[in-house]
Amino acid sequence: MNINDIYKLVSYLVDKYQGTYLSPDDFNMAINMAQRQYLNFLTEETLETTGRGTGQPFVTRGSLSGFLKESTLTISSQLATYPSDFYKISAMRTTNDDFSIRKVGADKVYAYVNNPIDAPTITEPIYTEIGSNLKFFPSTLASAKIVYFKKPVDAAWVPVTGTLNYDNAASTQLEWPENDLNDIIYRTIGIVGINLKDGDLVRASLTVKNDGQ
Repeated sequence: MNINDIYKLVSYLVDKYQGTYLSPDDFNMAINMAQRQYLNFLTEETLETTGRGTGQPFVTRGSLSGFLKESTLTISSQLATYPSDFYKISAMRTTNDDFSIRKVGADKVYAYVNNPIDAPTITEPIYTEIGSNLKFFPSTLASAKIVYFKKPVDAAWVPVTGTLNYDNAASTQLEWPENDLNDIIYRTIGIVGINLKDGDLVRASLTVKNDGQ
């Protein structure tokens, strides 16, 4: 199902249940909000089952595997910036993958750093989030490997200039596997104020397909 199929389905439902027209801009806004909600739901669900701040990677399900990336962070004066497409941390490790880097809250950094017995070391480093930066301890740590979930690209249904016809080349498709699209569609129609049961969505999909809308 491509972005055109989804737009036709959602537009059909908006017309059927609200009697209104769904503009491409409104659709694009709703579906991107929906996919971000869905990504947050999946990653939060995984966090709850694997624990937070352990330095170990999430056990990823198929839905999330396409969004998982890793990158090497250069640390300068103990600070590093997030990757440009960063959404949520899965794990933080030293660049040779020998040691995990544990996350601690900013309010607990002082206690860790000034612990005379168990202060951060190169083999047991820590990091904390400070605004748009990550801060690492000890100060001698020069780089780190971040394993993270990237932001999904913004999907877009774009019409041919001057018409209401679909422009495939100018449009941007969702990156999700096919079996996740219904979840995103449910969230999209919920954002525009429509609540359906499973069977209703299936029947609507068949209607749109059979009518060639």
